[in-house]
Amino acid sequence: MKLKYILLYITLIGVLFTSCKKFLDQEPVSTASDNTTWKTDGDANSGVAACYSLIRAAFNASIAYYSYGDLTSGEFSSADLTPNQNVISFNWGAAVAGTATDNPLLKLRLYTPFYTAIAQSNRSIAFLNGMPVSDFTGATDADQVARKNHYLGEAYFTRAFSYFTMCRVWGDVPLVLENTVATVNQTYPRSAQAVVLKQAIQDVNLAIQYLSVRDNSSTDRVVRADKGAAYALLAHIDAWMGDYEGCNTACDAVINSGSYSLMSAGNFMDIYKGQSQESIFEIAQNTLAEGSWANVTFTLAASTLSSPYLSNATPDWHINNGLITQLYTDTNDVRLKNSFVNLANGTSSFYECIKYTNLQTINNNAALKVSLNNIVIFRLADIELLKAEAVWAKSGDDVTALSLVNTIRSARNAAPLTGISGNDVIQAVIDERGRELFLEGHRTFDLIRLERLLNTQQLDNVTPAEFAAGKYYWPLDPTLFITNSKLTQTAFWAGRVN
Repeated sequence: MKLKYILLYITLIGVLFTSCKKFLDQEPVSTASDNTTWKTDGDANSGVAACYSLIRAAFNASIAYYSYGDLTSGEFSSADLTPNQNVISFNWGAAVAGTATDNPLLKLRLYTPFYTAIAQSNRSIAFLNGMPVSDFTGATDADQVARKNHYLGEAYFTRAFSYFTMCRVWGDVPLVLENTVATVNQTYPRSAQAVVLKQAIQDVNLAIQYLSVRDNSSTDRVVRADKGAAYALLAHIDAWMGDYEGCNTACDAVINSGSYSLMSAGNFMDIYKGQSQESIFEIAQNTLAEGSWANVTFTLAASTLSSPYLSNATPDWHINNGLITQLYTDTNDVRLKNSFVNLANGTSSFYECIKYTNLQTINNNAALKVSLNNIVIFRLADIELLKAEAVWAKSGDDVTALSLVNTIRSARNAAPLTGISGNDVIQAVIDERGRELFLEGHRTFDLIRLERLLNTQQLDNVTPAEFAAGKYYWPLDPTLFITNSKLTQTAFWAGRVN
């Protein structure tokens, strides 16, 4: 990565984490330089690259990507640190001191980082639309148009992705589409989730129109959006909304593109090194400029790894041994053999997930390690199993759903599933997603969709009545209401947040 991009990323992350202001009382990133930038292809590239950097910052804050998608899912039975235990227990309204700005519960209740990313997407769309085609590189006018459109496609994709992420976490959220340079002092009410996701779908369809297919020769492959990433996002939005016809169609666009292939059993763990042939979209953090300090308390590495990877005696997040035993019944399954180790601690033993052990020691100092695993957002196995869910949900097609499940199992050296039908098939699909995508940010949302389909309890610490009342949507932190009088608390959590 060129030096100017590294400096830009450092500046953006510094702006994000040093500010204690909340939603819409801060200016979007780098607004002071807008009058002197957005003049060249390089400016456009830097501006759009910042969208991904800010999404990474939002996901890394209190390990948000994995806290929302895994820590609440039953994959972990307990945590040593009280804030993380509150997340596991769905005690999301627990009191947090106003001075405890590093408390994970506080950060997980704040959506400010995602709106900072959205502000950058909005700015990119606004300024890109104002740039003449002649500003962009290309041998012909058509090449220049395609170049401009590709940047626009990325900006629409990142905006849609951010809004989809927030809708799954908070439900209804404020919808801000304009360049907030001119509206920085405005406040916004929450918009209905259906309205926000409808806009996200519009954005994704523009991204599909503007983006090209995967370029395997590019060093930016899968860490910046392409057409396959946009279709994968559309498939997930449709599944979340219960539009399984649309989900199936979008999954087919990915699967039939020929751009992706399942990793072999022997190379399964290479997925987590980043940019594998199976990956569709990842958040890059596999360079020193992008990675996070592994030894810092609130990081994925520090929360899930022990010796010899880190000096921790045990991880802070304790894997649910019973779930591992339930999910992984085939001892030949490489997802069990290669992704986990079983360690002893006194008279007890525990599993540890070692997917994220791409650590680099700095200056030969064991206390200074950087975690260099990309965040794998979408990959082919995820989309094939999402299609299995879609074909079962829309038509009760047991045969096709099981065939897709067994395609994944075969690639992982696991025996095929046979002799099941009806509701047992969709349960098997979600269980397979649990095996395949353990600690990859999906399981909480998978279990929510399954409970919607079957009307049977799936989430620990959430009763059927609480599920119906929306307990699985996160509360907003009370500090957000100080600067936005139009906000209301998430319905279930009204009167429950201290």
